[in-house]
This record gives sequence, C-alpha cells and structure tokens, in this order.
Amino acid sequence: MAVLAQVENPQRRRIPGAYLRIVSGQVYTARLAPDPYNPRNADRIQFALAQPVGAPPATLALAAEEGVGEMGIRVLSRETLAEQLDWAIDTTRSRNSPHPNIEEQGIMDPPIGVATTVFYEDGTTPTTHIFVREGSSRTSHALYYMGLSTEEVLFDLPRAAAPMQSHITKINSYADKPAEEITGSEKAAVRCATTDFELIIGVDPDIPGSVDLSQAIKARVAQDHLNPKKQWTNEARHASLAEECLITAHAAQVVSADEMEWLGGRLTRTEASARKLLPYGDDRAVRTVYLFTTNEPKTHNAIRQPIALILTDDQDGPAQRRRVKVTGNTKLPLAIELIARELHGAVSDTRVADFRKTLKDALPRDLSTRPWRPTKRTPQSLFEAATEELANGEIGPAGTELWVRAAYVLAKYGMISGPRHDTGPGGDRRTPAIVMETLLESDAGLQHLRQVLEDDREGRKPRQVDSQGQPRKNAAGEDLLIDNAFLRETLAPKEGEPPAPLPPEEEVSKRFKHATATVKTHLRNLESSMRDLEAITAPDGTPLIEKEGRNVAVLLRNNLRNMIDDAERWWEAALEAQAGIDGAVSATEKFDEPVIDEEPGNGEAA
Repeated sequence: MAVLAQVENPQRRRIPGAYLRIVSGQVYTARLAPDPYNPRNADRIQFALAQPVGAPPATLALAAEEGVGEMGIRVLSRETLAEQLDWAIDTTRSRNSPHPNIEEQGIMDPPIGVATTVFYEDGTTPTTHIFVREGSSRTSHALYYMGLSTEEVLFDLPRAAAPMQSHITKINSYADKPAEEITGSEKAAVRCATTDFELIIGVDPDIPGSVDLSQAIKARVAQDHLNPKKQWTNEARHASLAEECLITAHAAQVVSADEMEWLGGRLTRTEASARKLLPYGDDRAVRTVYLFTTNEPKTHNAIRQPIALILTDDQDGPAQRRRVKVTGNTKLPLAIELIARELHGAVSDTRVADFRKTLKDALPRDLSTRPWRPTKRTPQSLFEAATEELANGEIGPAGTELWVRAAYVLAKYGMISGPRHDTGPGGDRRTPAIVMETLLESDAGLQHLRQVLEDDREGRKPRQVDSQGQPRKNAAGEDLLIDNAFLRETLAPKEGEPPAPLPPEEEVSKRFKHATATVKTHLRNLESSMRDLEAITAPDGTPLIEKEGRNVAVLLRNNLRNMIDDAERWWEAALEAQAGIDGAVSATEKFDEPVIDEEPGNGEAA
C-alpha cells in the first residue's frame, strides 16, 4: 500500500483506551533521529535541584501535542538540541545492546516515530524532525555504524538533497565493493541504511478527550518497556511514570505550574523561594509523598490516570478492559524517584540507590489511610503538636508529618538504615519504619526528629542533642552526629523505653571519664609502639631507630614534651582546685614527670 494512500486510510494500532493512527513504509535511517529525551535514560538525568558541577547537557523536556498528529518541544537553541541528542545516543548505546546484533542483521523490528517541531528560545526558526519514540536503541546503534553526527541527522541530511545524495552515494560505494573487500563497519552501514518504519499521525480515543497524542505515544512505548516484558530499569520506569503523573496533576489543577517544576527537580531552592514555594528539601519531599499516597479523590485520580493507562492491558478492545488497581504501594516508588532527583550527580549512584531503598523502608506503611496532610508549620511547631499527640497516646497528623519529613533527611544523610539480621544481644531486625515509629513515642526521640529538620534546613548534618536541646560534644569539642547506632541503641532501643537523660553535670562527668580512659589507652598503645619500633634492628643488632631515626626521634621528643607541659598545667590547676575545696593537698608537692605503668625492675617504685 502506498504511503499517500495510507494517509487517507491509516492503519490502526490498539493501545489502552485508544487506537493510534499509523502509516508505514521503508525509509532512510539517516532521516530518523532517536528520541533526544528517551525515557530509558530518565534515571540518569541530573536536575537543577541537585546543582551538579560539570554535569552532561541533559534534561527531560516535556513534549506536548502541537497541531494535528504532531508533537512540539521547546529548547534553548539548536546547539542545546544537538548536545542533548548526542548525550542520548551515547547513553542509550551504553545501556542497551540489541539482540540479534544490528551490525550483523540490520534493524529487524521497525521503529515507531512521530513528527516533532522544535521551538527555540533564542529566536531561531523552528525545525521539524522525525523523532523515534520506540526503537531509539536500534536507531542509535544504526547511526553509529553509519558514522553520522547529530548535526548531520538533525540539520543536514533531512533538509537538503545534496547531503542526502552524498550519504547514499557513500553507502552504495560500500555495497559495490567485492564482498571480500568490504570491512565489518561498511557491512553494518549498508545493512542499517534503510529500515521499515511506522509514523504515528494521530489518535482516536475510546472516549473523546480522554487520551491525547502525547499520552497515547507513551502508552504505546510502555506496552513494550514499562510492563515487565523487556528491560528498562525500575528507576527509569518510575522516573518516566512520575513525570506523567506530574503533568496530569497539573492538568487537574492539583499542582500549579511552578510546583510541578519544583517537585520535578527543575528548580533550585533559590528559584523555588523566588516563586513563593516552600524551599526546603523536607517541604518538597513531604509534598511529593503526600501527592502520591493520598486517597483524596481529586489528587488520587489525577495521579492514578497515567499509571492505569500504562498498566492496562486491553489489546482485545475496550470491551475486554479491566480496571487496574493503583495503590499507595504502586505510587510511592514514583514519589521517591522524584525526591531522589535532588541527589543525581551530587552523590554516587550507590548512594542514590541506598537513599531510594531506605526512604521507602522508613516511611509509614499506611500513609494512604492516615488522616494527615503537609502543613507550613515550623519544625518547632510540629514538635510541639506531636508532643501533645504523644501525651494522648497517639501518633496523629503532626507526628506523621514529622515522621515523613525526618525520614527523608535521615535517609539522605545515610543516618538510618536497614535491619541487622544477626541474632544475639547486638542483633536488631527492626525495619527503619519501626525505628522511626519508636522515636515518635518518646520525648528524646521527638526532640531529635525536630533537630534533624532544623539542622538540615541550616545546611548541617543532623546532630545529637541533650535534654536541654543543646548539641552534644565529643572530647575534642566537636558536635556528635546522629547515626544508625545512636537511633537504634540509644534513642529507640529494641528492649523498650530509652534510658532517662542524665542531668547535665552527670553527663559531663560521664564524658570526662570516657575521655580519660581513652587517653590512658592511647598512652599504653604509644609505649607498646615505641618498644616495637626499638625492636627493629640492623644486621649488627643495633636498633635501627638509633641509626636512621633522627628525624622521627626529634618529632617524637618535641610532641612528648608538649604533652608533658599540658599534663603539668592540668596537674597544677587540679591541685589548686582541690586545695580550694578541702585544703587537703600540700602546696609543697612537686610534679616531676609522668610515670607510665612501669614494669617492676625497670625503674623506681611509684
């Protein structure tokens, strides 16, 4: 069937809720551009919120229907588009190798694409391209084998006869060679030069207005990739679906245009604040979690729509379609993927993966049924409200909100983690969610959840605090940070209630005794290390330190003298302080030098 005839009578392809109108035929592969915004790579995008340094020029543009049977996107410039496509091709090829190999057999399955007009913010005249929406991996590999640049694919070959004729001539020159002289790369170029192709030219929804062209195309792609037939990573799957959920939430007036950009990670905190949005990370996290877990009908239906469209299987037509159940467990991973955009490019991929898992495990299991919603209350106000709820023996709306916000911060810093699966006194098999719930059941736990939020908002790592809310210090005067052991063993021990906090003077005394014991241990270790050093001898039996250790000995001597000076100052001050208390110590006593656990026979008895 000729292509022009198909325009009048197009083929129809079933998708959930609609039919796509298609024309098909054989095309030159060089005239096709892989999707610059391939959802396969959605989990590799580095967003403005993370403020990555030296990040690749990648983004996730929102395509919308533009005219009849066409799409439209907006980018900064032609250079931006070329850089994006170049990144997309390289990333796609590195993540997916088609089987059988395209180099050996060419493109076996026809790609599917749509005409897309690109509008440039710098005022350049718009350009229209055929972007491949299903089959970008195959097309990316084919263009690589033909040695074509993104500039040629986007702006040269489709727009003028001469460059295209030159490309065809080059391919024909390979095919005209004797078989034994054609190289492997030349064979691949010939095999990939043309391909069967399906062009989407419109959509016929079952219910008028229920599915637009953008949604229909994504549903078609999802039939092969988002349902568990083929390999997309879970992260890419979640990122792609989450993006669609934000779009439908905006269309349903659940979120504003600015909030959609903020929750999608496209704004920095400074930009969010300038647009009158709550700018803290826990604000963004709690709003996202609520959006994707609430059962409030308007919000739930908006978030549910694209998920159900993707998961619905109605290949036999609308009469056979079954309603898909979309629950909080279905939606929560999408929310977490949006929240994680804050970390892409700022920390390692391993850290991002740990964050995803830990946050999911640390949140309440029953968020969809809890009577709560995000508020604008400060951490102190949330703490006070949660304390009142605790007095009534419940974890209510304030406690739940504090839980969600603090879980995000603790997961972000890696300060809470999964259970230990060993047995015995040190084992702790509680999930992070159970630990979080236990924290909400004590005054000390609530204090620290408040501190977690306040410190994160000030750009600090969350610190331990005493019963007065003051940061605890180590022997060096440094802040003690919260960690998983502190949460599980001190604030929320598995045996039950945490011990009552010590009075300030007893807490200081406890820290002093610990620091004193540490100093004594280090002195013993130093003495032992010096003996080990002296035991290393030259061939003549002389300690090597006495032959080659001049610099080491000088450094050691100077450091020990400084420590002796400090010890004598401490001794004299302590002597005076004790004399002032009871006058029991003679002021004529003299401190000569410290004696370090001398062995009998090696010196005078103390």
